[in-house]
Amino acid sequence: MVSKNNRILSIISQRNKKNKYIVTTSDGQSIEVSKEIIQSESLFEGRELDASDFEKIVVNENYFRVREAGLILLSYRMRSKKELYQKLNKKGFSLKVITDVVDEFEKKDWLNDYKFGLAFAKDQINRNNIGPIALKYKLKNFIDSLELIEQILNSIYSDFDIEDVIIKILQKHSVNKILIDYSLRRKLINKLKRKGHYWQDIDSAFKKYTNS
Repeated sequence: MVSKNNRILSIISQRNKKNKYIVTTSDGQSIEVSKEIIQSESLFEGRELDASDFEKIVVNENYFRVREAGLILLSYRMRSKKELYQKLNKKGFSLKVITDVVDEFEKKDWLNDYKFGLAFAKDQINRNNIGPIALKYKLKNFIDSLELIEQILNSIYSDFDIEDVIIKILQKHSVNKILIDYSLRRKLINKLKRKGHYWQDIDSAFKKYTNS
């Protein structure tokens, strides 16, 4: 612990790390501190620190680092709470601090699993024409709540007609070809099943396409 009347001897900028400083105290301790914490905690050479001051600096610095890493991850694309938590955990940050940062982001609506799920589902359907079985499986990698996943599925498939999604795949082949080539028909059915479509939707889409 830092003794009472301990004071800051030096605050030195690190050349290889932008906006990072080494703060050294009179009892020989050194800590890497971000510029933002230097400013928010009003740190300067000669300032006296007691144990609670030093502890507050360490806590705020840890929070700032996790928060900064989280914001960088969110700057690339939307993420779910589960995914962000896992990414930050892999970086070796404190689990408690990660939880606090994730809670802050959620309160500010920077993290929203429902919005993330809808965006993810829309992209998967548009790019891969997947069905509800596959989509549910993929969403489980990002969202733990089965209830929320069901809400996302109900919402997204009210915007996308499942038969039309399937017909996009069938349209790569002529109606006559599908009708006369049993082998092709079987391959298409198996492909659609692998994409996570229910048989009743597949059968209905086949009838709609071949009767069009």
